[in-house]
Amino acid sequence: MFGLGRKPGESKSCPIRIKVLRASETGLVRKDNQDNIFIDAMTNVYCVADGMGGGDEGAKASRIVCECLRRAVSQTGAGFVDRMEAVAGAIDEANFTVYDYARQRRYRQMGSTAAVLMFDGENKGRAAVCYVGDSRVYRVCRGLAAQLTRDHTVGAELSLRAGASGPDTDAFASRSNPLSHILTRAVGTELSVAPDWRKVDVHEGDRFVICSDGVHDVITNTRLGFLVGYDTLEKAKERLVAEIVKNGAPDNYSFILVEVVGL
Repeated sequence: MFGLGRKPGESKSCPIRIKVLRASETGLVRKDNQDNIFIDAMTNVYCVADGMGGGDEGAKASRIVCECLRRAVSQTGAGFVDRMEAVAGAIDEANFTVYDYARQRRYRQMGSTAAVLMFDGENKGRAAVCYVGDSRVYRVCRGLAAQLTRDHTVGAELSLRAGASGPDTDAFASRSNPLSHILTRAVGTELSVAPDWRKVDVHEGDRFVICSDGVHDVITNTRLGFLVGYDTLEKAKERLVAEIVKNGAPDNYSFILVEVVGL
């Protein structure tokens, strides 16, 4: 159904040259880390998943997302469309698995976000973003961070419906507004889920940040661009972690930093 078959002898490697660093921590307030990260260096598919439902169950939901991605990507062909279909199928499988698990145990809430970045091995100047919930993907170029995802939250949707920018509409989506933490879409909370997709142009030197809300809740987009956009990727990671901790790290924080070294 999703074109997961791979022809004999067909390579899955992606010729684009990528450097990747990651971090996933509990933070300074929470007792459990409900985030999970998936990285496949062979096909250059990356995901941050942020679970909800409390303790082990939130962690289990995000782990299911990453496990479904791992199985799907390991079985898919080298083509970009094949891998996009594999990711879509993995999100669908994870959604049903989490939903069924929660329903059997009569949980009121269990689910996960998913923010996936994948690079095209056929057209090296192209990538795709797939996302559900409020985990985000940014592209950072010359110190400027561009958000490639739109949060699936009440606040973000009210802002979109308002159809204009400004103090009033920005207030809907502000992370200080309680509405911005109410998800309108997540993996496993309903019988089906529809992730959003976006294709992205890629240039040598671009950096990408895939992160949970424990990162973007405490760091503005402008500040993120400054922290990640300069020096080595290792120093960028150090600065980003230090900034999150300095701002209190009230939630689990997870991120993947991806640098396009060569096309």
